[in-house]
Amino acid sequence: DVTGHPLAGVPDGEETEQPFAQDAAICIVGALVNPVGPAPERETVTLLNRTPASIDLGGWSLINRNKTPRHTLGGSIPAGGTVVVTMPPEVPLSNQGGIITLLDKNGLKVHGVSYTKEDASSEGWTIVF
Repeated sequence: DVTGHPLAGVPDGEETEQPFAQDAAICIVGALVNPVGPAPERETVTLLNRTPASIDLGGWSLINRNKTPRHTLGGSIPAGGTVVVTMPPEVPLSNQGGIITLLDKNGLKVHGVSYTKEDASSEGWTIVF
């Protein structure tokens, strides 16, 4: 994204297909960034599998605006199903606005969302993307 360097493992000159967000198999559809109660809060991100097949999330990860550390995912998400991921304290979701990015097992962006301070201002409400 930033350096323009080729992807590791992709031969020079060979293009890769990367889905646009609206075509992503798995999307971020919601986030509870300002749960009720004092910090540290139990923040969550809701993922939706848009496909007719189960998808293994082993090695996939979620990152916040700071991009490190990553929260590595596991398990699978059923066809047409959702999974609610509890974010660890090391990967906080800011109440001041931010971004959430879903990366596949190769570290490539699959989907990303952003939210504002105003979106996060209502304690206990899930933001819908």
